[in-house]
Amino acid sequence: MEQTKVLIVGAGPAGTTCGLLLKQRNIDCILIDRATFPRDKICGGGLTPRSYKLLSRLMPDFRYDYNSVHRLKLCIEGEQVLDFMMDEEIRIVKRRTFDAQLLERYQQAGGTFVNDALIGIEESGPQVIVTLKSGRQIACEYLVGADGANSRVRKYLNPHASHGILCMEQYGPKSADRSAEGRSLPTGRENAIVGNLSRFYRQGYYYSFPNESYDVQGFGDYMTTPQMFRKVLRDMGCPDEKPLGAYIPQSTEYPLRKNIILIGDAGGFPNRLTFEGLYYAFLTASHAAMAISTGAPFPLVNKQVFENKKWEEYASRFFYSEIGLAILKFFCKTTPGLITWAFNKAAR
Repeated sequence: MEQTKVLIVGAGPAGTTCGLLLKQRNIDCILIDRATFPRDKICGGGLTPRSYKLLSRLMPDFRYDYNSVHRLKLCIEGEQVLDFMMDEEIRIVKRRTFDAQLLERYQQAGGTFVNDALIGIEESGPQVIVTLKSGRQIACEYLVGADGANSRVRKYLNPHASHGILCMEQYGPKSADRSAEGRSLPTGRENAIVGNLSRFYRQGYYYSFPNESYDVQGFGDYMTTPQMFRKVLRDMGCPDEKPLGAYIPQSTEYPLRKNIILIGDAGGFPNRLTFEGLYYAFLTASHAAMAISTGAPFPLVNKQVFENKKWEEYASRFFYSEIGLAILKFFCKTTPGLITWAFNKAAR
């Protein structure tokens, strides 16, 4: 049986970041993923200022491709209520390329990557024994689940864990202003991010993120279905394209163990209000590496993040309520400077 100190399941941003930080601390680890990279990944691909600033602190020499966006347009019920230039750019990455670049950086640092699938977990005293689809077995002191919304590691800890919110998106062509029901609607044509809120959505929103060659158009809420997704995008004047779907976990309801750690989407850490996942992928990955290298319990190192999830849940319920949307619309029209200030502050 193979031995390693840390086995990380999932080679997305959370897994590769954790693995790289462990290698920098000279801690033996193995990273596994069933996918062959580069691979497609549903995600708007937006790196907020706090995301890329954290990434640059963790990996100062990491270079990646992105589209710089400064303009944001907000709509409520299809009516544009805000159009402003952000203080700092949002970097739109293509996840297929970005994730592959992160994995390559991990391997350049000497990290071991195994293209295989996890099929079994067994705890044996202080060790965790993992069985892979190929038949290989690896014993480790720490098992880190970074395998996304459908995490097998989270299912091991809690077989009844919720998948979370279904988010669907498509890659649409960059086009001139679309219109629906006679209304002129904004697009990412001017290299702008577009969002739409509605009282008919259940704690979710429509979005359009511009890449250099196409727009990522998506929708997600607690009641998302393929039919609802198609209706929302048609209401926003988007042409039909091939849809993709993925879950965004919104719960951290699972037992916390010292030697089994969940990070990123696998741990249910995406922002409850905005669904932003990359920032918390990097942050929880760094917390996991710190906990493993120092021997401190992960729940203690990651305490502030767990507490943030509770406040985000309360904020989300109010923000997406009819009252919350009415208040937001009022302030967007009467004091837009206040809203833009709040957004810029939250994005830093």
